[in-house]
Amino acid sequence: MKKNNKKKKLMAAAAALALIAAISGTFAWITAQDQRINRAESAAVVDDSVTINELWEPKPLVAGTTAKKEVSVSNTGTSNVFVRLSYEEVLKHLDKLGAEKADPASVAGAKYTTYTANDPGLGKHMPINFNGAKAFDDGFKVVPAAQITGLTLPADDNVKLLVKGTRTVDPTTGKIGNGFEAKLMHEYFADPFNTGKDPNDPTSGYDAKLNKYQKMTYNISMLTDNGATDAKDWDFELRDVKYAYYEDGYKNKVVNWAKSSLPDAAGRTPGAVGNEQANALLGTAGKRYNEDYDYTPATLGLAGGVIPPASITTATAQIPTAIGPKAVQADTSALSKSAIKIDYSGAVVDLAGLAAATDNWIYNEEDGWFYYTQPLTTGATTADLLKNLIFESDMGTEYTNASYDLVVKLEAIQATKEALTDAAGWKLDTTPATNPITKAICDKLAP
Repeated sequence: MKKNNKKKKLMAAAAALALIAAISGTFAWITAQDQRINRAESAAVVDDSVTINELWEPKPLVAGTTAKKEVSVSNTGTSNVFVRLSYEEVLKHLDKLGAEKADPASVAGAKYTTYTANDPGLGKHMPINFNGAKAFDDGFKVVPAAQITGLTLPADDNVKLLVKGTRTVDPTTGKIGNGFEAKLMHEYFADPFNTGKDPNDPTSGYDAKLNKYQKMTYNISMLTDNGATDAKDWDFELRDVKYAYYEDGYKNKVVNWAKSSLPDAAGRTPGAVGNEQANALLGTAGKRYNEDYDYTPATLGLAGGVIPPASITTATAQIPTAIGPKAVQADTSALSKSAIKIDYSGAVVDLAGLAAATDNWIYNEEDGWFYYTQPLTTGATTADLLKNLIFESDMGTEYTNASYDLVVKLEAIQATKEALTDAAGWKLDTTPATNPITKAICDKLAP
């Protein structure tokens, strides 16, 4: 009976302290577009006593830049706890790694016709966007369709030819010159606000930024200037008209660094249906600290409709043993690149430094978790585990339009020796022959 009471108390304490907390930030390398890091302040366990602290310095994310991301854990409760952190990653990238393709409208899917807001673009051709608003700002004007030959209607409906130029006459020779620049785009979404307004008239209220355009390739000739000065009034011939797109659109690479032992943020029990891989946010959708997310298998387009098994890295390039940058798993696995890196703090130690460690972190390659190397006492805060996110200067076209979510997840249990190995706690296997690192960490935490 006494043993059962002890176990019940342990389970109650673990349940009160234990929740996988997650902070999700989106980092994007988007060619010719703006980038933004969204900030989340913290995430807490059920009783708000153990929290992940995060400091962001949002910056435009471009190759060769660094964004501050300091992550630590605080305990404001009345009990000492053991804490560990790990990651979940979602990398959205182009299926063909940024390669551009162009085909006529007769090729299925080349012309993007059905616009969907926030289209995930999984498994279908996606348009290469064209900055039509900038073209209008630069003085280009729309040529009426009646003055264009070479378009196949209705297949080429909503194709807009933009030109800028003038007719000149040499005062000495009388020679006529017709200089012009041209741009061709497919307007695949027209905002109702612009209906009936003249895009060539800046006073009409037409706002090109509200519409969406697809890049096109083509050859062009001016047929006649019709005696007009403005190029928009001339006749043109188009040839080899094609729509530019990313073949097969996007796919998502999902990585879970470590299996969880405790119920997650959605209350799912590890190993239960829908949480077979014991994830924190992977497999769920919702909002976490003002961050909307949808990591359900259907939305991510995952094969078989399931989250892949946990990937416990043993790669030297990804395991921190001291201060400095280390690779993440997602882009290495999906793109065969390692341009996204986590800059770790000097608080990280390796197994050789564990015995003398105090306010430190150590990665356990036997289970994929980063362990704080001493009990986190009430009112205390750990040293930072992370310091920065680094986007290396060798980012190439593989990262075109990619987005990267890093979910930092926390597990906390009561700081008792039994909680480390008990079924109500972390269930750690400390068999020396098979799990020497785990045993060393447990011996350090609870001698």
